[in-house]
Amino acid sequence: MSQIRRIALLMGQDAGFHRQVLQGIRAYAVDKKSWLFHDAPLERSTLRPLREWNPHGIIAHVADRKIARELLRLRRPLVDTACAIPGLKAPTVDVDHVALGRLAAQHFLERGYRHFGFFGSGTIYYAQVRESSFRQAVGQAGLEVSACHMEYMPRLPAQVSWRSVNRQVRQWLKQLPKPVAVLADHDAAAHDLADMCQQLGLRVPDDVAVLGVDNDELECQLAFPPLSSVAIPAERIGFEAARLLDRMLSGRSVPCKPLYLPPLRVVTRQSTSTLAIDDPAVAAALRYIRNHLAEPLRVEAVARAVAVRRRALEKKFRAMLGRSVLAEIHRARVEEAKELLLSTDLKMSGIAKRLGFSTSQRFGVVFRKMAGMPPGAFRRQGRLGEL
Repeated sequence: MSQIRRIALLMGQDAGFHRQVLQGIRAYAVDKKSWLFHDAPLERSTLRPLREWNPHGIIAHVADRKIARELLRLRRPLVDTACAIPGLKAPTVDVDHVALGRLAAQHFLERGYRHFGFFGSGTIYYAQVRESSFRQAVGQAGLEVSACHMEYMPRLPAQVSWRSVNRQVRQWLKQLPKPVAVLADHDAAAHDLADMCQQLGLRVPDDVAVLGVDNDELECQLAFPPLSSVAIPAERIGFEAARLLDRMLSGRSVPCKPLYLPPLRVVTRQSTSTLAIDDPAVAAALRYIRNHLAEPLRVEAVARAVAVRRRALEKKFRAMLGRSVLAEIHRARVEEAKELLLSTDLKMSGIAKRLGFSTSQRFGVVFRKMAGMPPGAFRRQGRLGEL
């Protein structure tokens, strides 16, 4: 019988991200009969029983410097899944926060927004990177981002006054120019923000579009209206973290650089479902494209549908969205394809047909150009069972 390996999983189960990471760890360890798991939230009160249990390895969501030092003093193989502390001397697996910020900005810019906000932590490293990347992507479009910082991890600490938080956030929301698009660094923060908008009489998404991160289904559906969110490969993060820990337990070397996995997509729900487009012809054209993706859609057909000459419509699209009508058709089809790739088992030919592509080869060419990878690679990246 193989030697028992005690593996401590220190992240808790209160957030959807943590539960999915745990599922990924379990998926990797399904054949590791000698691995014995114990999970707990990573709090100071956990450290004493952790030392008594004497784990062989640890996978943790490390977000506190003092606790991080205590973990490192154990001199046990440790893999981090938080990216909250820069320079932490432990292998890290997490989502690519730079790509995440760019994806969020792209989601809002494609909808025509000109005013932007960031709501979340100002001190946690991954939140700083998300905000910085979001700000940079918005800045490249000649626009600015207003920030309101609250320390969510991923929820407000229990001892923080809800009343004072509400007062600060309400003041920030009131002074933002409308309509405004706000990226929150977690779904829990996005949920709170949507609730405060409702209390102030601000309409979500008409006045304030709100986008969360993690795609925690429960958190997103508890909010009113339901929250759009950036889906991240949390299960794969857990899978790769367990793979790294296995290498360390076997005495093999592991990469010094963190492993950052690209975010999957923006799951669009009602909180970002509107378009901040002043031009009625452009708004109507965008709606027409979304409603006719399954057809062999041509630019001329879009122009006829909104009773605008093609050249005039192209000029409006480039002025307001920075892309051509054809580029928007391709973009809308690829976004829908991403959803079908991850949520169905349709073959490439079936997806191509459903989205109006002439052939699966043409679908592959357009998808690769827009997404930066073939559709099959995108599906494997986002679905743990196909790793």
